[in-house]
Amino acid sequence: MKRIFAFLAIALFATGLFGQQVEVITVNHPQEFGFHAGATTGIGLSYRYWPGKNGVQLTALPIKTSDEMYINVGLTALHTFHDSQYFRFFGYLGSSIVVDDYDLNDNESQNSNNHAKVNVGIGPGFAFGTRVRFNIMAGYGFYDVTGEFNIYPTGEIGLYFRL
Repeated sequence: MKRIFAFLAIALFATGLFGQQVEVITVNHPQEFGFHAGATTGIGLSYRYWPGKNGVQLTALPIKTSDEMYINVGLTALHTFHDSQYFRFFGYLGSSIVVDDYDLNDNESQNSNNHAKVNVGIGPGFAFGTRVRFNIMAGYGFYDVTGEFNIYPTGEIGLYFRL
């Protein structure tokens, strides 16, 4: 009886030693490209580089016609708090510069409006999806910090394709 228990014990331990190891392969997509709309992080085409816990986002929308110009450029720092295959919870600190210049060819017009605003925002964000990600960001925005300073809640959304 002792021999049977000893044989079973050795057989059970030996199978654990020679078991297969399964290697889980995860695909990391550090680059994302898409469209983003946010008052403090920028409006337009957006590129994100997110190799680890920290990332950066660049957003731009330049528009130029014969009589008007609109430029919106944003740069945002990103920090991941939780990341899974389908969900990401992160924080952001972003800044955007908005330049609009109407009536460029009419220098004598009293209605000519040359204006540049700098906006800054901070808050949490959520990303949903695997290959195509929908992003929602909310927080506080500090608008026109170089002119008439205002503080309002802000909301930002984006749709990104992970490269």
